[in-house]
Amino acid sequence: MSIHSIEGGAFIKPLFYEFPEDANAVNDQENNIMIGSALKLSVLSNQIGVNSTDFYFPAGTWCNIYVLTETCKSFVTGQNLTLDTKAYNFHLHLREGYMVPMQDSKTLGAMKSADL
Repeated sequence: MSIHSIEGGAFIKPLFYEFPEDANAVNDQENNIMIGSALKLSVLSNQIGVNSTDFYFPAGTWCNIYVLTETCKSFVTGQNLTLDTKAYNFHLHLREGYMVPMQDSKTLGAMKSADL
């Protein structure tokens, strides 16, 4: 059970909710989204025809969950990182110090959440 279900609060939130001390975390709020405290979603959803975009990453180590060949990025201070942003691109980075359990529904033969 997550702390959000016990104490309430936003599960999907702008970056500055998780990093209130970082003055740059308020920039481009619609592109830099936290999912809980562990995952940062970087997506450009309000423009078409843009091939790359700068996304802001606060200080720390961030690992791309879906591109396992990419090395984790560590920043001493917050920094912009240029990522692909074609219509089908989104980037999900795991924050240092967190774990997110994942299941492969195809391998498990799961057709609905209850099957997992």
